[in-house]
Amino acid sequence: MKMTKSVLRALDILELVSSSQKSVTLSQIAHILGINRTTASRFVQTLGSRGYLMKNNDRNEYQIGLKILPLAAKSLDSNRLRVESLPYLEELATKCGERINLGILYEGEVLYLGGVDKPSLPMKYSLFGKTPPAHCCSLGKVMLAHMPEEEVGAILDRKPLIKLTENTITDRKLLYQHLAEIRSQGYATDNQETLPGVCCTGALVKDSEGRGIGAISITSTSNLEKIKEKLDDLLQTAEIISHAMGTTVL
Repeated sequence: MKMTKSVLRALDILELVSSSQKSVTLSQIAHILGINRTTASRFVQTLGSRGYLMKNNDRNEYQIGLKILPLAAKSLDSNRLRVESLPYLEELATKCGERINLGILYEGEVLYLGGVDKPSLPMKYSLFGKTPPAHCCSLGKVMLAHMPEEEVGAILDRKPLIKLTENTITDRKLLYQHLAEIRSQGYATDNQETLPGVCCTGALVKDSEGRGIGAISITSTSNLEKIKEKLDDLLQTAEIISHAMGTTVL
């Protein structure tokens, strides 16, 4: 039991440091996790010695270490949804001239597994690891719309409807109505609900049983109506990926 608690504490520290927008101090780690500084120091030094944490010597703060990267890369390389999707995401980005994202629902939030940037930018890259709230981005909303209501309710109980912009829906009743509309029309939109000036449309990717296993989106700084002109391409790509995952989309 003592060993299990030690493992959980080490994981708590890793999750705390990784979720922070900037490096954190030893005192902050101890305070947030409710442990004494000596205990926090012991765990941090151990994680640092194995490369899972790095110390910023200038400010005596800590950030995630490079040892995490091979683990993350292995997880991504073995994720079938991501592997199957990336070629089609690149085709869609080239066709639409916009950023394309792939995400899943993980612990009540959207987790980006990858994406391809718009061709006009000098470099294409895979975006992963970011976790925007599900209730305001098109990826999250289209996945929530196709889940049983009790599962959606359980997520909303754990994840408050925080307001990120003036357009974010923060009323649960209104959100349920919005999800019903998404389910009926077959796609979701984000009209500057997550970030000001950014719009996107999202489509569901299904498994062999017709259940949602992820979603893809077109993201742009153009207005929403402009993005919706590319909706047919988005829906077709989602259907192709679903077929590649071994499903017949109904």
